[in-house]
Formats: sequence, structure tokens, C-alpha cells
Amino acid sequence: MFLKLRLLIFGLLFFAGLEFVLIKPQYIFVVAFLSTLIAFLEGKKCGGRWLFSILPSNLAFFSIMQLYLIGLFYEQQVFVLLATSMFYMALLSAHRLGEYNQDQTAGGMNMAATATTILFAYTSAYGWYLNFLVPLYWLMIVYLLVTLFLNYQYFAIIKPQDKKNIRVYCFLLALLMTEIVWTMNFWPFGYLTTGAVAFILYYVLWDLVQSCFFGLLSKKRVIANVAFFSVMAIMILMTAKWIPVI
Repeated sequence: MFLKLRLLIFGLLFFAGLEFVLIKPQYIFVVAFLSTLIAFLEGKKCGGRWLFSILPSNLAFFSIMQLYLIGLFYEQQVFVLLATSMFYMALLSAHRLGEYNQDQTAGGMNMAATATTILFAYTSAYGWYLNFLVPLYWLMIVYLLVTLFLNYQYFAIIKPQDKKNIRVYCFLLALLMTEIVWTMNFWPFGYLTTGAVAFILYYVLWDLVQSCFFGLLSKKRVIANVAFFSVMAIMILMTAKWIPVI
């Protein structure tokens, strides 16, 4: 079942919160706090463990942070619909995985919502860093914590019997992304370009880590991932403005 009345209600409340931020942007932090808190509590109730609170709460917070940076009305509305869909998907995957942690469809929904949250977090954090002169160390802390906790919740759900290795790999992945964003700080690009490239690189590293867990890592897979990153990064950088777009 893909429709749950309780989850639909929370999805509509989240939708209303996003629209309220567009009407009253001065209340962004109030809405962000309330949405994150509600998502955190509801995630635990859906999945039965606090582990399931990580994804919906992060998605709620960074969706609002990202929405604040979007200027055009139609882009705002498209983003609101996308964020609401992902929020509902995050809660639904928590509900289904809480009942049966081998549900592959729910695992796929969790993966999609996790990837979306990572993208929102990377782009919005860098956007706030550029627009509001946030100290660089705060940006690095956000990348570290978001990468660490979101990856931990994903791998701990799909591979619960290997938590020791999960902690190690997730911490290493988080450290790598923190170092990468420090390097990207010197790039002459705006937040969308930088966030997109960071996300593509994250996806490549994440795929390699997942391959390690399932014994699928091979030389061919590494080469394919490197080629994928190179092509995508070149395409983005060639079409980007080589000045900081604030």
C-alpha cells in the first residue's frame, strides 16, 4: 500500500509549512524548527526506532533551507511538490521498513529520499554559506554530520548485522565529503553548481561503499564510477558561470 491516511495528513501539513514560508519568510526558523521536530517524532513512531527519525527530520529542515534560496514562483512551487513527495516517501519507507526491514520497495524509497535529502543539504548549506557569510567551519560541520547520519541510517537499515563496519565506512565517507567541500570553497561557482558536483561525487563514493558491503566491488565498477563522475562534472562545469552566483 502506497497510501496511508496518517502519513498523508503529515505530508499535507509539511506542504502547508513550505507554503507558509513563501508567504511569511520571516518565520522560516520557527517553521523549520517545528517541521523538524514533528518529522523527528513521527519518523520514530512510523519505524518504531529513533533510527527512522534521521531521514524525515533532515529532509524537513533542509527542504525549508533550500526553499528560502529559490526566487522564481514556478520554481518554488515545483520544489514544494518535490519536497512534499519525498517527505511522504521518507515516512512511508520508515513505516514499511519498521514492519519488515527486508522490504526492497521501501528500501528503494528510503534510498531515493536519502539521496534527495543529501542534495538539498549540500546545495542549501553552500547557498547559505555564500549568501549570508556563514563561517566555513559551519559549512564543513553540516557536510560532516549530514553525510554521517544519513548514510548511517540507510546502511544500518539494509545491513543491520554489520554495524561496526557501517560506522567506520560512514565516518570515512563523511570525512571525505568534509575535505571536499573545503576544497570546493575555492571554486568560482555558485551554490547550485558546487552542491551538484559535491552530490555527484558523494553518489560515486556511496556506490563504492555499498558495493563493498554487498561484495560487488570490482575494478570495472570503480572505472565506471570514475568515468560517470568525470563526464557529469565536466558537463556541469562547462555550462556553469565561472563567478560566485550569490
